[in-house]
Amino acid sequence: MADFGRGIKAGVVAGIIYGIIIGILEIILMAGMWNTIAAGYSGLTPGIELSLAILAPSAFIGAIVGGIIGGIIFGLIYAAIYNSLPGSSSVAKGIVLAIIFWLIFSIGIGFTTVAIFGMTYYILNSVIIGFIGSLIWGFLLGRFWDKYGSKQPAAQPIAEQSTEEKIE
Repeated sequence: MADFGRGIKAGVVAGIIYGIIIGILEIILMAGMWNTIAAGYSGLTPGIELSLAILAPSAFIGAIVGGIIGGIIFGLIYAAIYNSLPGSSSVAKGIVLAIIFWLIFSIGIGFTTVAIFGMTYYILNSVIIGFIGSLIWGFLLGRFWDKYGSKQPAAQPIAEQSTEEKIE
């Protein structure tokens, strides 16, 4: 039976850490490519002036919230198909699932950003940052899956009987 509670806990904690890391990487990318990003957004929101000081905190918070929501979903799917995933460890299974998600969401669906921000942004954001983030998320999910696993009580040593008790 799938341990969905364990998957949610592992997914949320991994998602928060993932969100913080991705949020920082996104801000670095936005700062480096601000002219391209601003031009892309101006086509989407005519008449609205955007600045990095406004967009960066929003992107960071969005990455964390997205990490939490994605973590719940990712954790539930991970728990549901855990035994079917290839890999000999929880971490390997998490990385396999994360790479599958990266291919679907970052590479596949992420390609839609090319029309707005161009190929350079797509490669830096969806391909490179997306891949790094997927590896981190999969690794963390596997580690937290193990951490939140069932706790087996440690074997209790049998108390030695005193020689007096043995005689009686």
